[in-house]
Formats: sequence, structure tokens, C-alpha cells
Amino acid sequence: MKEAKLNKYGMKPLGFKDYLIYGMGNFASQLSWTMVSTYLSLFYTDVFGLGTGAVALLMLVAKIWDGVNDPMMGTLMERSHTKFGRFRPYIFVGAIFLVVFTILTFTVPGFSGPAKLAYAYITYIGLGMSYTITNVPYLALPIVMTRDPEEINKLNAAQMMGMTIGQIVLNLSVLNLVLWFGKGDQAAGYHSTAIMLAVIALPMFWAVAICFKEKITVDKKDQGKVSDGLKLVFRNKNLICAIFYCFFNMFGMLGRISVAVYFYLYCVQNYTFVTIFMMMQMLVGTIIMPFTPKVISKLGKRKTAIISMIIQGSALIILFVGPYENIIFDFVVLIYYGLGYVAGPCGAGMMVDAIDDFDDKYGIRNDGMAFSFEGCGIKIATAIANSVFLLVMGAFGYVGGGEITAHVQTGINIAANLLPGIVFLVGIIPLLIYDLDKPGYMDGVRERLVARDKAKREAAGEAE
Repeated sequence: MKEAKLNKYGMKPLGFKDYLIYGMGNFASQLSWTMVSTYLSLFYTDVFGLGTGAVALLMLVAKIWDGVNDPMMGTLMERSHTKFGRFRPYIFVGAIFLVVFTILTFTVPGFSGPAKLAYAYITYIGLGMSYTITNVPYLALPIVMTRDPEEINKLNAAQMMGMTIGQIVLNLSVLNLVLWFGKGDQAAGYHSTAIMLAVIALPMFWAVAICFKEKITVDKKDQGKVSDGLKLVFRNKNLICAIFYCFFNMFGMLGRISVAVYFYLYCVQNYTFVTIFMMMQMLVGTIIMPFTPKVISKLGKRKTAIISMIIQGSALIILFVGPYENIIFDFVVLIYYGLGYVAGPCGAGMMVDAIDDFDDKYGIRNDGMAFSFEGCGIKIATAIANSVFLLVMGAFGYVGGGEITAHVQTGINIAANLLPGIVFLVGIIPLLIYDLDKPGYMDGVRERLVARDKAKREAAGEAE
């Protein structure tokens, strides 16, 4: 039997099928995440019947709790040792809860008053916890699949492509599906749409959990105490910088997505182009994503990320001050905004570098905890962004079903464009501090890690 060819890291190279299946996982995530991040605010205010203040508080409370339980999930992952690995079992089980709570969240219960608000809290918090169980191990999976940085970049590019394609599909179809399923009843339309998306998502998650093998393992004796791991995470300057970059990037991106539909409905006021505008930047991102590993290889992760933040921040500020009623102007600016997706894999790639550097220096690989902190930061960013942007709209007089005056339009424009644009530009600061992009530095780190892994295997073989 012919042996599989190994790469310089002593592992079987990943193939197209691996990248395809891994990318499907984030496509499946978007069938819940994009549905929630793009349409849940609109569903809560215009269908469920909550005020903007109540929705803002709900999202703030739920997302902060959601962020707090991410490090708990990371600690649990790191200390789970099964024959299927540390991460994959959680993806398989968590996916079940994720699709169930997605359906429940987009269900209007048959009661009102405080009980109805409590139902919204329970289902939305349950949804967030289910997403944590599924997505934290999913995003951390590349770091235990390979040591090859090029393969990690390609895996992260694949999951980003899955994300953007999922976002495009959702934004092109959700409102039409709501109308088609509901036939005039929006509550029924959202509920049936959520059920259909859940049925599609579940087998995709399971394919990721079943098809991959965790090649990089951690011995229980090498992990140390949880408190020690936490201290070392906060001592890892580059990891913290990468997490803060992800925080600001997601604050701007997901915060804007949560209120962009209001901008296109009530400011641009062209219902025909709502779904196209909602997915325009994602379509551009999907087109350029296959080229991002080459761009990153040439410029480096940090420089690519800085360029991306400048593009996204300037695009939204241009949209804020420009003639947004002009459809051609909107198309051009949103295409420019979409070019910022070129840095899609950079955040995860910088975190992988920081984790490997951390492992090389301290001999502890707390990858689950590191990615859980990233998830925590992203969810807190989303919570703050959703709440702040909705509160800004409310402060300018927006009420679901109310009159859209010029003053209200100004508030929506500030929330959807100016504020996220500023956030993107602020996100450049941690990138200026990050310093693992020195030529040849990470090559040396990985050479030492590979040599250490080989020595451990040889020692284990001798012991047997």
C-alpha cells in the first residue's frame, strides 16, 4: 500500500475536499448567525412587538453573558480528552441546540406582556450559548488540524468564503422567504424560514465534526492550572492585540449589519435594492477571498489587516456624507467597502501565530481558551454595537411602524455608517502594536515546535 506523502511538518497535506467541508461549517453558521445579526432587530421591533430600548437592553444583557461563557467553553474544551478529539464532539452536539434555538428565537409566542419579554430573553440567551458550544471549537479546529501556516491560511480563507457565501444567500433570500412562507403573516414567515434554514444547517455541521481528525494533541499533564493559563493569556501581548483587532473589526462589521436594513429601507428608500445592497460587500468579499492567501503571503497578515480597516472605515464614512439616495453611488461605495474582506483570514491567522509563539515560549498550548476569548470579544463587541446603534436610532426618534422624518433618517445614517466607520479606523491601533510579522520569526517558532513534537513521539515509542 502506497504511503501518503507527508509535508515538511510530518503531516499529510490537506486537500480541496478538506477546505470545502471546513468552509461549509461557516456557511451553516450563517444560516443562524446572519439570520440573527441581520434580521433579529427588525423582527423584534416590527414583528415581535418590542420597543427599541427593550431590544437594546435584551441584546446587551444576552451578548455580555454570551461573551462571559466563552472562556468557560474554552476551558472545558481544553480539558476534554476523548477518542474523537477535544473540539469535534462539541461541534456535533452543539449544532443540535443551535438549530433548535434559532427556530425558537424566531417564534412569536401566544402570550404577551412580561412573559413574552421573558421568552425573548430565554430563547435569545439559549441561542447564544448554543452558538458558543458549536462555533468556538469550529473556529479553533484549524490549529489542531495542521502546523502548516499556508494550510491554516487556506482553512481560514475557506471558512471566510463559507461565511460570505452564507451571508449572500441569506440576504438574497430571507425577506423573500418570509413573504412567501408568511403570505401576509410576517410572524409565520419568519418561523417557517428559520425551520427551513435549520434543516439545511445541521448536516453541514455534522460533516465538519465527522470528517476531520485532530492531529495536534495535548497531554493532560502539559496543561497546568486554569488560573495559570489565564495569566499567561493576558501576558501574551500579541494574542491580546489580535483579539482586540477582531473585536473592533466585528464591532464595525456586525454592528453595521444589525442596523443596515433600516438604512436601506428608510434612508435609501428603495425596497427593490435592499437585498442586493445587504449582500453587495459580501459578494465582493467572496470574489476576492480565494486570492487572500497570496495577498497575505506577500504583504503579511498585519499590513493586510491595516489596509482592510482603512478601506472599510473610509467607505462607510463616504457613504455617510455622500448622496446615499443615488443608487449608483451606493453600488460603487459598497463595492469599495467589500474590498476590505481581503483580510478575512488575518485575525485567526494572527491568533494562531500568537498561540504557537506562546506554546514555544511556555510549553502550554491553551488554544481553546485563546479562541474562546476571541469569541468573547466578538460577542461583547456585537452586544455593545447592537445596543448603541439601536439606542442612537431611538434617540433620534425611531419607533417601529412610526413616521420616518429627516431627523430619524439622520439617526439611522449615523448608526449604520458613521459610527461603524469610526470603529474600523480605531481598530488599526492594536495592529500597530502586534509584532509577530518579523521576517522568518514564525518559521523558527514552528521549526522548534515540530522538533519538539518529534522528540515526544520518539520518547513515547521508546517507552512502549
